[in-house]
Amino acid sequence: MIAAEEEALLTRLAAEVEGSCIIEVGSYRGKSTIALARGASVPIYAIEPHEEFVGVMGGRFGPADRCAFFENLLSAGVSEKVRLVNLSSEIVAPNWRVPVGLLWIDGDHRYEAVRRDFECWRPHLRGPVALHDSTGPTLGPTRLVKELLDDGYELLERVKVTTVLGLPD
Repeated sequence: MIAAEEEALLTRLAAEVEGSCIIEVGSYRGKSTIALARGASVPIYAIEPHEEFVGVMGGRFGPADRCAFFENLLSAGVSEKVRLVNLSSEIVAPNWRVPVGLLWIDGDHRYEAVRRDFECWRPHLRGPVALHDSTGPTLGPTRLVKELLDDGYELLERVKVTTVLGLPD
């Protein structure tokens, strides 16, 4: 569900992370996970419940996607870099102890859900945050990006529908 240019972006961003980890919120079948893993020298934690769900753009998701996720990671030869966490951010993040060098958010696109995912990981964040589908006028990631820019986050780059923000000074 991401373009080739966005895959290249994620691979490059992942390669820049040192001494921490990468958190991916919303892994679906693993395409972005594989892009991250191709560049990463640190662990990637894929936060993806794989529960029945219909997204705001009409996509249907569920347990069958977990099988495809594992198959795709195995085929790409990156499964040893990735730790699938079949829970949501609000369950995992409160007890998290590892600094997050890159946060990639591509989960539930409702504003409340995107905001919740970001706020859950914000205390652990030590590097950029990248949000997918962040240019559509009615999508939650777009609203969150605008709010974060107003709060002092720096626009680092945009590739297709992905926006990368740097931490405020």
